[in-house]
Amino acid sequence: MKKDSTLKTLEQFIKTKNKILKSEVATKVIKNSSWLVGDKAFTMLIGVFVIAIIARYFGPEKFGQFNYALSFTALFTALSTLGLETLTVKSIVDEDYDEGAILCTSLILRAIGGILLTIIAGIIIRIIEPNDTNLHILVLIMSFTMVLKSLEVIEYWIQAYQKAKISSIIRMSAYVLSAILKICLVIFRGGLIQYALIYSIDALIIGTSLIIAYYKFRENKDKWKININYAKYIMSQSWYLILSGLMITLYMKIDNVMLGSMMPSRTEVGIYSAATQVASMWYFVPMAVITSLKPVIMGKKKIDEKSYIKSLQLLYTIVAWMGIGFGIFILGFSNIIIGILYGAEYANAASILSISVWAGTFAMLGSARSIWLICEGLQKYTLIYTFVGLVVNISLNYILIPIMGGYGAAIATLSAQFSANILALVVFKDTRISTIMILKSFSPKRLLLILKNS
Repeated sequence: MKKDSTLKTLEQFIKTKNKILKSEVATKVIKNSSWLVGDKAFTMLIGVFVIAIIARYFGPEKFGQFNYALSFTALFTALSTLGLETLTVKSIVDEDYDEGAILCTSLILRAIGGILLTIIAGIIIRIIEPNDTNLHILVLIMSFTMVLKSLEVIEYWIQAYQKAKISSIIRMSAYVLSAILKICLVIFRGGLIQYALIYSIDALIIGTSLIIAYYKFRENKDKWKININYAKYIMSQSWYLILSGLMITLYMKIDNVMLGSMMPSRTEVGIYSAATQVASMWYFVPMAVITSLKPVIMGKKKIDEKSYIKSLQLLYTIVAWMGIGFGIFILGFSNIIIGILYGAEYANAASILSISVWAGTFAMLGSARSIWLICEGLQKYTLIYTFVGLVVNISLNYILIPIMGGYGAAIATLSAQFSANILALVVFKDTRISTIMILKSFSPKRLLLILKNS
């Protein structure tokens, strides 16, 4: 009986596999995801070791100072994107406006936002850290990267048409160059200022290359022009996403900022940053799947509600089990990983890593759910659940950091992610179904059921 059941399961698996391979849409998604995963896997493998070399070179104190500046700048980066990513992809897919007008207007809006926020970030860091000139320069350099990243609006076009191969090749090439520059920095004994400049150079190379690739490979020859009507439309739709993006960044990055300001030195920030670098290693896989499935799910929403819901549940399940698998692996090997990568100076990062790794699972599920919120026109709830996460994180950081340092910050972030992405939207009737779907995604039976019915 057991043998028959095993054979039946195997036959079902083969049948599902053949159906996927014969599906043009599925094949395109798999191919696109493969490029995204390959890109991120490549950069992760290089990045983990290069960051480890940099962390060892600078030591916890200087590495902590750099990450304090980086986290402070990140608080403004969320605003600089203006919440345009998902909405712009949707506009290109729906063809509501000319493609050239969509991309040109998005680029101008992001550039203006980047310039204003660079100025604001420079002023604020001088107010809160008046005597740290080195920190002022680091923040200025990193903030200007927001302006350079406005060129990356081409990524919206790439996502809409699932042309991940283009951006993957560009990013892998740029990352190799960036890694070489970072290693040269260590060899020639460079400082934090030079390290920050490498980030700006990397953004400039990627942005310029994307623009060149767009004009070479685009099929739509719409002229690039500013469309005021589209600008008004997109900004009227995106303000929920702008505020929620800011709050997401706050409860993702505020831990580093609060650690840097509440602890007597920046050493704790360096150790904490070493742990979170490893904890986020796996993000590239679910983000590649989410990015590839986004236009497919949006397209299904218009033609087949049942298929749309089924695709969302599949996405949630894949993301949830990726997180579970990586979390179990980290629990078993955190001490070994930290020891090999960062050395004895960062030994305390292992216990922080064992906690912070689980926050990523809920964060990635939140990213997946953003597609559903956009499709259902419920962007306003993004503001609510991110506000909940922000309040939980800041409150717990304020209580736990003085007592537990980086370990307390990790507990605060995990609690915030769980509160924002699991608990917050259960309260509202409009969004309760999404939370139920996310909870179902943790069931092994749900994954098997989806495979059987595919």
